[in-house]
Amino acid sequence: MRHIWLSLLALLFIVMEGMVVNLLPPSLLFAEWFIIPHWTLVFLLLMSIYFDSSETYVSLWYALVSGLFIDIIYTDILGVHMMVYVIVVYIIHGVNKLLQSNLLVVALLVLTGVAMADTLLYVVYSFLNLTDLPWGTYAGNRLWPTLLANAIVFLFISLFLKNVMQKWADDD
Repeated sequence: MRHIWLSLLALLFIVMEGMVVNLLPPSLLFAEWFIIPHWTLVFLLLMSIYFDSSETYVSLWYALVSGLFIDIIYTDILGVHMMVYVIVVYIIHGVNKLLQSNLLVVALLVLTGVAMADTLLYVVYSFLNLTDLPWGTYAGNRLWPTLLANAIVFLFISLFLKNVMQKWADDD
């Protein structure tokens, strides 16, 4: 039953990522900043930290499927988000084995994962000539606002998901 709930939560975050742009105030949309919601990735990273044990990799399968859904729904190139999400979740899952899981460490891991994913997506899209944004403009106008917005989302959803995911992991 817990995998049904995890799948529904992942789907909810995928849908909400697409809807959030319509909910942002117009002053943010037409400013120089680009805020990219990575709520599904935040969910997957929290799942990797709180749900997976050091021997399980359930979050990687969710990253694979969620990344594919994001590619199918929101982008024209299949496999980019799928590859990036799996790589980032795998790295954070490995680093998490070495650290304690207090709120500060989890926040740093999640924000590092979001930064890695957004930067990898930028590099892939630059390599494919799908973006012409210079690195300095990308870092100042997209990466930092994206990290700030996703940090706020992390604070809200981590408070709820931590206990739920730990309970589901303990039920195994």
